[in-house]
Formats: sequence, structure tokens, C-alpha cells
Amino acid sequence: MAGQILSETLLIALLGGLLGWVIAAGGIRLLSILGADQLPLGATIAFNGRLAIAALLGSIVFGLLVAVPIAWFCIRRDPGAALQSESRGASGNRAVQGLRHVFTVIQIAVAFSLLAGAGMLGVSLQRLLGTSPGFQPAQVFTGQVVLPFNNYGTDTARQQFVERLVGALKGEPGVTSAAVSCLMPFAGKDSSGITAVEGAEKGAQHIAYRNGVVGEYWRTLGIPLLEGRWLGDADNAGKPRVCVVDEAFARRNWHGKSPLGRRINDGIDFKPDESFTIVGVVGTVKQWEVADTEPLGTVYYPFRFWSDSAISVAVRSSLPPSVLGPALQRIVAQLDPQLPIDNLKPMQARIDDSLSSRRSPAVLAGIFAVVALLLTATGTYGVLSYAVGQRRREIGVRMALGALPQQVLAQFLGLGAKLVLVGIVLGFFGAWMAGRLMQSLLFGVGTLHPGILAAAAGLMVSVVLLATLIPSLRAARVSPTEALRGE
Repeated sequence: MAGQILSETLLIALLGGLLGWVIAAGGIRLLSILGADQLPLGATIAFNGRLAIAALLGSIVFGLLVAVPIAWFCIRRDPGAALQSESRGASGNRAVQGLRHVFTVIQIAVAFSLLAGAGMLGVSLQRLLGTSPGFQPAQVFTGQVVLPFNNYGTDTARQQFVERLVGALKGEPGVTSAAVSCLMPFAGKDSSGITAVEGAEKGAQHIAYRNGVVGEYWRTLGIPLLEGRWLGDADNAGKPRVCVVDEAFARRNWHGKSPLGRRINDGIDFKPDESFTIVGVVGTVKQWEVADTEPLGTVYYPFRFWSDSAISVAVRSSLPPSVLGPALQRIVAQLDPQLPIDNLKPMQARIDDSLSSRRSPAVLAGIFAVVALLLTATGTYGVLSYAVGQRRREIGVRMALGALPQQVLAQFLGLGAKLVLVGIVLGFFGAWMAGRLMQSLLFGVGTLHPGILAAAAGLMVSVVLLATLIPSLRAARVSPTEALRGE
């Protein structure tokens, strides 16, 4: 008997796994048709042999986990009691019924946890998308150039090239402003280091980003000027050593006081002969992630004092990217035919790419939550439909003795309501654990979000009760005569 139960359950699990193969292959094929390369992690989604074997083994293992307790309950059942209950047309062993209900409750709890987790990730992503990076990325197009050492091995050679490049970019039709910098936001480059501040105690220095700029960098990116002035072309040509800092750097070092006229220099120790005087304060720009709540701060130097062989180009223009890309390539080729400009993309695309690590979990969790919700509805419907079929004679007898259809309907709806309520209570703990595990992926969302939990609970109740309603209506419509005649 145990072998028969195990073989039947494993056969169902195997058939389910094979059907899952077909659905998975078809779904991935559909993604490729719709343009999977535009989706988060779309280029890496594939259905290969290793994945197929792992999925099929998972189906078989799950089939064993389901079959073992069923076989155990059936084998331990008293034959005499079983025959007696069958002769009475009862619904079967209460332990088996309880096991079915336990599986249904687990389904509901898992689906609720996935729904809550997907909701928290979705709200987090929505808040991230609404968070300002500190500048205005719209209509800004960027690219990157690497200057070879053999032709641009000195600061002077690099400065001469970037000044010619900025001048050519400004003369391009449709370009309102242009700039070159050593550190472009969301470009994947790190130029952080210790900056010494005049008058600061030893050991109180902070790490900050350093950036060398040429052209209208802040106007091009839309970074606001808060105090003082920006750096101009004269600062790249004259002797005065001046710089601009952002609000985060100023707040960290001077705690609300004006930093204008203060002196700083790169390194651990302050050196008056190598210091720069602060002439302006600009808004804080997030360099790596929009979710960064405590930016390091940035110091902006004239390019001739802080140059690099890897430079970034930024232009603000109303022209589409399809026009700006070839224009930038043409301008760079005119200045030096051996220099390529690559990584051409709008600034907004760079920000979107930085969110892929947060967008992908939200999309995947949403897909899994929908699948779990469908499985829960199907499972609840199957369990209650089976219960109605098993209790058909009992229902007929009760209705023959005077039970109203409304009472029978309320009985099965009440059973579905109990299952969903117990599942939601257990799902709250699952959602809480998921929230704790996902804290590194969440932004502006706590471990538990009351609105998300309420929405997930409402959706679960609606789906489960809808799945319960169909077999409940069938039970309420049972004819006592036909039920007894069938028995």
C-alpha cells in the first residue's frame, strides 16, 4: 500500500515537473520575443540542461515529501474503522483531512509571504525611482574616453585635449552646454581619498571623492549652486588654486558654517603650499547609488590640478541620443582619429542601470508571488472540491433532515475562511522574516509595512474565498434524492 501511494504521488510530481519544463521553456521563449534584453537580468535568463535536471529533481523530492506523510496516515489507519466510515459515507479519516488542510494553510502562508515581500520590494523601488540623484539627468548624454599615455602622458597634454574637446562640443548645433570630468556620477569609477582641512585636528580628516572638471560641468548636469561661484575657464588657466565642494563635504567638516575661504588639500596632512581655497558650494551628487543616504562628499578641482587619462564627456542637448552618439564620435575623431569614445548612453540610462540590482528582485518576487497565488487558489479549490465529493451522501442526508442550502454553503465557506485566516497569521511571520532578510535591498521601507500587509491579506482572502465559493455552491445544490440514490 505504501508503494502504491508513493508511486502514484511521484508520478503526479513527475508529470508536474515535465509540465513545468514546457511552461518554463515557453515563458523564456516569450521573454526573448518581447525583448528580454530590456528586462532586468534579461540577458542572463536561460533554460539549460542543468536547470532542467535540478527542477525535475526538485519535483521528485517534493513528491516524496508529500507522499510520505500520506502513506503513514493511511497505513496506520484502522481497517475496521475505515470500512465502517465508508459504509456510513463519511468523509474519511480525520487525520487525512487535517493533512490536506495543513498543506492548504502552508500554501496560503507561503503565498502571503511572497506577496508581502514583492509588495515591499515594489514600494522600495518606487521610492528609489522618486529619489533625486542630486542633479537633473534629463537631456544629458554621456560618453567615456581613455587618453593613451604615449600621446597624453602629461597634465598639460591632457588639459589641452579636453579644452579643445569642450570647445568643439559647445559649437555643435543643439548642444546647450558641455563639460569633461574625471568622475562622472554612476559611471562606475571611484576616486575617493582623504582630504586634509586647515585647522582640523589630526585624525579628523574625512574621505571624499575628488573630481577634475573642465567646462560648464554643474550647468550641464543641473547641479545647483548653493553658495559662492562655480569654477570657470580662468581657473584652469590662472595660478590661483581654488576649488568647489559640495554640501555633504561642507556639512561634515564645518557643521553648518560657511566653508568659503577655507583651505584644503589632498592627503592626510594639511600643506599650505599645496592647498586650495574654497570658492563655492554646490549640491550633493550621489555617485554610485540613488539609495545612498550618507554621501561621502565631493571636492571639485580645476582639471589642470586634478587630471586623469580616463575622462567622461557630458553634454546637455534636446537632440535624441541617436543623433548625439554619432556626433560625439565624429568630434573626437576630428581631434584625434586614434581615440575612440565608448560607453555612450544617456545619463538616465546610467541611473537605471544602477537600479538593476534592486529592480530584478522586485520583478522576480512579483512573478513568484503571482504563481504562488494561482497555486493557492487551485489547491484550495481542489481540496474543497474533493471534500464535497467525499461528503456528498452526508450532505444529502443533512438536507433530507431539514438542513437549508444556505447552511451547507456557510459551512464550506466557513472552512475556507478558517484556512485563509490561519494561513495569513502564519504568513505574517513569514513576511516579517522576509522583511528582515531583505533589509539590504529595501529603501525607505521597514521590516513590516502595514499598508502592504493589509493589501496582501485582502488579496489572499478574496482569492481563497473565490476558490472556495465554487465547491461551496456545488455542495449547497446537492439533491438529497440523487445523493442517496447514488450511494
